[in-house]
Amino acid sequence: MVEILGNLGPTLAEWHAWAVRQPVTELLQSRYARGRLEAYYGLGATLGQTPRIYPARHDPRVDALGNEWLKGWHSALLCKYTPGVGINPHRDHTCFQPWAVMVNLGEANFFEYVGKDKQVTPLPDGAIVRLNTKVLHGVLPVSQTRYSLTFRHVKPGFLAPEQQLSLELPST
Repeated sequence: MVEILGNLGPTLAEWHAWAVRQPVTELLQSRYARGRLEAYYGLGATLGQTPRIYPARHDPRVDALGNEWLKGWHSALLCKYTPGVGINPHRDHTCFQPWAVMVNLGEANFFEYVGKDKQVTPLPDGAIVRLNTKVLHGVLPVSQTRYSLTFRHVKPGFLAPEQQLSLELPST
């Protein structure tokens, strides 16, 4: 189950302004999230059968937020959802560790399947959540623009030797 860890509190407006300023494009061309725009921070990933992990943008604010909520994170994916855009049920790529932390900017109805049961969790603006990305999950289409910033660890076998130097695996 998705677990709400906290919220952005007094910095929420600053994070909204930050997200709006970020250059986002359709990087992944996902069949699960048509119309979603993205930007990577830390390490990016080209997905598919043979993913490639590459250096992406660096932002000290993203670094600090990620280190506060997911120590030793490698990759942060900023996603922009415009009205009518959601993400269909999926599991995240095998190059990523199961546990991730997502910062929700805007309102969203996050869902995941626990067994065969679809469980919908309304995520308020500014919520910081922990989720198992290997559980079938998604987001219902949004009615207002929403951003998410998801911090992940890359599995060691997908990291280049120089990327593994700072590897800190999460405790589960």
